[in-house]
Amino acid sequence: MIITRITSGLGNQLFQYALGRSLALQHKTSLYFDLSYYRQAYETDTLRAFKLDRFNIDYEVLNNSPYLYVSKFTKLLPNRTLKPLFRFVQEKHFHFDAGVRKASAAFVTLDGFWQSERYFGENEPIIRQDLQFNRETGDTFARYKTEIAQSQQPVSLHIRRGDYVNHPEFSKSFGFLGLDYYRAAIALLKSRFASFKLFIFSDDPEWVRENLITDVDYTLVVNTGADADLDDLHLMSLCSHHVIANSSFSWWGAWLNADPDKVVIAPKTWFRNKPDWNTADLVPTSWLRV
Repeated sequence: MIITRITSGLGNQLFQYALGRSLALQHKTSLYFDLSYYRQAYETDTLRAFKLDRFNIDYEVLNNSPYLYVSKFTKLLPNRTLKPLFRFVQEKHFHFDAGVRKASAAFVTLDGFWQSERYFGENEPIIRQDLQFNRETGDTFARYKTEIAQSQQPVSLHIRRGDYVNHPEFSKSFGFLGLDYYRAAIALLKSRFASFKLFIFSDDPEWVRENLITDVDYTLVVNTGADADLDDLHLMSLCSHHVIANSSFSWWGAWLNADPDKVVIAPKTWFRNKPDWNTADLVPTSWLRV
């Protein structure tokens, strides 16, 4: 069986799921989620909620299973590994690690973020099928969905501020990309398309209203409610093209659009102060980096 530790926000949850699901398919075994992260709040992290249950995916919850005791038992082992029964796989570095795909044991536990399509690309059709939204949408979702459907070239553009501006650690490691990135992305879109419409998603819509000045037609998407993030992600995926932030959230908003002809623009610089972190495997090769 594959046990994957699910943590953090929706984008990270999707990466953690995708690797776990891919390994479970590879070994023809079941997939369990360790959700212990969500039992408490963390001073060093933004408050998050588990959201993978809003998708059409099949999994078991370790927290409610006898296998929870198996996971606890491995903590008594050196490196939490005792082959061939137990294998604890912790992310060593940010870029793709081919050895993770070779992890094999009766119980494989995954702990990391695994932010690369290379961890699950060979199972892309199944992952896409699993990640169909299975939930009730918010009050404004239908209106935005119709507007996107009626636009000739709808482009999602994600501006993440929030904890990238206010959090003492995330503001240093990630940081807001700045308006120059978005100006360059819009200029690149203009060179590709005679006309297009932007659908702007942000956790700081008031800042967008006051600071983003463009001659391109746009709609500022503002969803509300406990699942506003899922409404945003779903609507992003319905757009034809994408400008993403240095965020796993809009990464998935772009990836969930299955059109092979989509244009996805991503930032060259993902981290502000992580010079030793290799992001070469983060962005699919068909996406453009500016």
